[in-house]
Amino acid sequence: MMSLIKIKKSSFTLRVALCGLCISVLPLAQADDIELTPKDFYKGAELDVSAPSPFYRLTLPEDVYLETVYPDLRDVRVFNSSGQAVTLALSPVDNDTTEQQNIPLRIFPMQMSVNKPAENQQDDRETFTFKSAGGVEVKLYQDGERKPEATYLLELNQDKDKPEDVGFNQIMLDWAQNSTNWQAKVTLYSSSDLKDWRKQADNAPLMDLTSGTDRLLLNNVDIDDNYSSRRARYWLLVVNSDEKIAVPAISKAQGVVITRRTAVETIELTFKSETVSKTEAIYQLPRPQPLSSLSIVPEQSNTVLPVNIEYRSSEQDKWRPLTTTVVYQIHGDTGYRTSEPLTMNHLLVQGIRVKAVNGNWGDTVPNVVAQRERVDVLFNGQGNPPYLLAWGANQAPKATIGVNQLIPAAEMQQNGLQGLPQAYAGNTVVLGGEERLTATSPVERAQQWQTWLLWGLLIVGVAGLALVVLRLARELMEPKAK
Repeated sequence: MMSLIKIKKSSFTLRVALCGLCISVLPLAQADDIELTPKDFYKGAELDVSAPSPFYRLTLPEDVYLETVYPDLRDVRVFNSSGQAVTLALSPVDNDTTEQQNIPLRIFPMQMSVNKPAENQQDDRETFTFKSAGGVEVKLYQDGERKPEATYLLELNQDKDKPEDVGFNQIMLDWAQNSTNWQAKVTLYSSSDLKDWRKQADNAPLMDLTSGTDRLLLNNVDIDDNYSSRRARYWLLVVNSDEKIAVPAISKAQGVVITRRTAVETIELTFKSETVSKTEAIYQLPRPQPLSSLSIVPEQSNTVLPVNIEYRSSEQDKWRPLTTTVVYQIHGDTGYRTSEPLTMNHLLVQGIRVKAVNGNWGDTVPNVVAQRERVDVLFNGQGNPPYLLAWGANQAPKATIGVNQLIPAAEMQQNGLQGLPQAYAGNTVVLGGEERLTATSPVERAQQWQTWLLWGLLIVGVAGLALVVLRLARELMEPKAK
């Protein structure tokens, strides 16, 4: 049988192996504490700031998107003049747009008559009856002490302007300008059937004032935010004036539709194309990008072509189906038209493969352009300028925080992030060089060393176990002494 001394030796070998494993973890723990410096990044650019501030906003240069290692921009940093990394956050760049559409309204002057309340009625208010030349009649109770000076019925051309698709934000009026200054107040009602009227504006000011060559004109009436009432077909404009000067006749009216949109700004990314055949082409980006849209347009004029589109997220990935669609470029009577971009929903893409289903695109492959969301870097003005933007480090862990964590609510500007002082990137300089794009981090190196050590210990353990088994088998096979 195996002796007690041999068992003790085996236990000692096991303890040595465990100690070796614990020692292998020490470099990993130490690697977590190593801080990155600007030399750990591929490139950088000095930042120009106009005035001292606790926070700055920087719009990333377009080259940064293509030269970072990680699609989520985690390897972007900002350093102060002492080489210390400052706290930063990433935020999409919003683009606010406002569109205005003016829709003409037919205008009908109304004749007014005053109706005294009957003696037996509880309501002692006067009522006004307004009649148009076409026979339309509207009755309203007196609203306040003033009597209307003029009243107009405004009508939307339902057949032409499709009121179900619009909602007015304003009514804009026009009149003949004269040399006399005047001011008035108007009340505006809306109705869909000429029976039930809803007040949309009360005592809204109108004025036309001149002083020398200057003119102060206020000719629009704002409407409330009730969308259903803003879509009414009929509008009643009641003009009241406290002045003895007569108000000029309203000669024109328009409904104003104001549409406000907020969209995230994007940048265009151009693919490098490779022709496989007249029916197949491959397009590649330098690095994977989360795309918001993808545009594919044939180069030949008046071309309509069904295509099959595939994508991959890295050069090592297999091609995956994206969609089958029709791309086109048409020059016709209605002008120049191209196929609509495909919505990508931040899909990670490095390469695109396009195959013609029927036909071919000739000698020139289609033009493919992608878009991804533009990003602002918001950073804390810690330390002294000049600040340095750095990017492109394979060994960089994620270091950004949320915008609300970076900027306290009390410090947020009235117009939001757009109110923060702007920082501008100068000329690009090489910091640590292109090798930083593939350099392994201390953590990764420690993990690799630990993996090899663990494999070595496992091999030694297996060999030791095999040796113990051989010795045990040999002792069992030895003839016992009589």
